[in-house]
Amino acid sequence: MSWACLPASAGAPAKLRAEYTFDTISNNTVADASGRGHLLTISGNYSQTAGPDSPAVSFAPISRASTPHKTDLNPDGREFAVTVVFRIPSDTSTLTDTPNLAQKGFWGDPAQWKMQLKPEVAAVQCRFKGTLGARLLTSSVTDVDDGAWHTATCWRSGAQIGVTVDGIDTSAAAATGDIANSRPMLIGAKSLTSSTDQFTGDIDYVAVAVGDEAAQLSRSAAPGP
Repeated sequence: MSWACLPASAGAPAKLRAEYTFDTISNNTVADASGRGHLLTISGNYSQTAGPDSPAVSFAPISRASTPHKTDLNPDGREFAVTVVFRIPSDTSTLTDTPNLAQKGFWGDPAQWKMQLKPEVAAVQCRFKGTLGARLLTSSVTDVDDGAWHTATCWRSGAQIGVTVDGIDTSAAAATGDIANSRPMLIGAKSLTSSTDQFTGDIDYVAVAVGDEAAQLSRSAAPGP
């Protein structure tokens, strides 16, 4: 897609709020390449695997990565995006939950941003919940459980929300208001006590950006074709 199709905003230029390449894991910790110091801790049944051009992390039940709550991971009312580069090695159509790729906040919280899978069609879903309500958007791209690497971005710009998978954009009008919560950011799963909503697959890159043209910035360093 051409990023020029995204609506312009009058906010401050986007800045990365967190960026993880997973190239090096030291004592179960991944450094924040954005320079903001949001160390990511990986727990449970994970391992390193080969990514598109550098090491990645393979998540298996039960495992996840997390970074403590920081207010700069809340977009509030600003333009926002989260990008994840991932691979799913097996069919998801029989799953009865929604595997979580990245999130801050839980479903029942007053505010949440989240990227998850719709397993029956292997599509990417984005949820934004704020002071004006919640909206769930599903990508037009399906069948991402094909063993190939995919790049997905959940984004909000003004009163539009969108999900972009491998350059294919799906968007909708949705004013969600301010999004802020006191939860940690979670990658791969919401819990270390249950396999519910566990993402079982590989993640090579995660980036969070806030500000004008956040979507472009969040995927600017993403690996892959």
